Amino acid sequence: MSFLIRNNIPPLPKWYERWFLIFCYLHEEKKNLSDLEIKGLYKRFFEEIEENKSLTKDIKEKLDNIAKQVDSTLKKAIRQIENYDKSIEKSSKNIEKTSEELLSDLIVSQIKEVLGELQKIKEQNEKLRYKMSKYHEEIQQLREELRVAKTEAEIDFLTAIPNRRRFMRALEDFLKDFREKGYIFSLIILDIDDFKKINDTYGHLAGDEVLKDVASVLKFYLRANTIIGRIGGEEFAVLLPGVDIEKAKSVAERIRNVIKNRKVHVGDIVINPRASLGVTQVKKGDTIKTIIKRADMALYRAKSKGKNRVEVEV
Repeated sequence: MSFLIRNNIPPLPKWYERWFLIFCYLHEEKKNLSDLEIKGLYKRFFEEIEENKSLTKDIKEKLDNIAKQVDSTLKKAIRQIENYDKSIEKSSKNIEKTSEELLSDLIVSQIKEVLGELQKIKEQNEKLRYKMSKYHEEIQQLREELRVAKTEAEIDFLTAIPNRRRFMRALEDFLKDFREKGYIFSLIILDIDDFKKINDTYGHLAGDEVLKDVASVLKFYLRANTIIGRIGGEEFAVLLPGVDIEKAKSVAERIRNVIKNRKVHVGDIVINPRASLGVTQVKKGDTIKTIIKRADMALYRAKSKGKNRVEVEV
């Protein structure tokens, strides 16, 4: 609760539940993060919940059509039930108005009529229940299709890490937080050295294994609140929230050293990948284009100086 108050986060049930889950995770993992890093972790965990822009047009239309069918069926059923209610009410009034001497025959007749109307209502309700059940099955199927479609739209199929689209959206969010709240971050762009030579020498399947191995390094050797992505061919990117350029350079060096010591086994072949990395820190007036350009300049310098190195652009 003190964290929510300190960071001006309304302690509403929805937000409280989410932050509670975050702190449970930190406790289980025995992690001690700063407020800024915790916010970055929150963004990573819940960005899919808060962003629905990747809904496919086809699935949207299917959901809309089902909703319309459900609404139409319900309205029709309600109208029918209302008509039956009126009929039942009329029969009840007729029973009340019947003179005592005629009760025997008329009541039997009216009761049969009422029972007939009730039977119709029962049959309509059974039909309605069946239709609603079918609609529910369709909606569940579409939800699963939507979940798969959204995942495939944002995750790189080969490496199973965020693709360029998702990474760029995260970068845009980081820039917004920097402009509005002053939250700093650093960007690393990594390129596998001589990747074309690996493909040409050992084949594209071997190249794929190298890509997957580098992605695994980024997934398992960086902090939980770090954002990673494959942004093109043999190029990867890393966002480090709350990290200045000096610390980012140290992170980049650690990544480079881990990759340098990796051995990728493809059948009887052993490949020792290398990587060059460019590092920069966000600064006032930055856009996606400008910050990526600086990181690319640093990466180009690392390549031109012999590869397998880290360079910084401020």
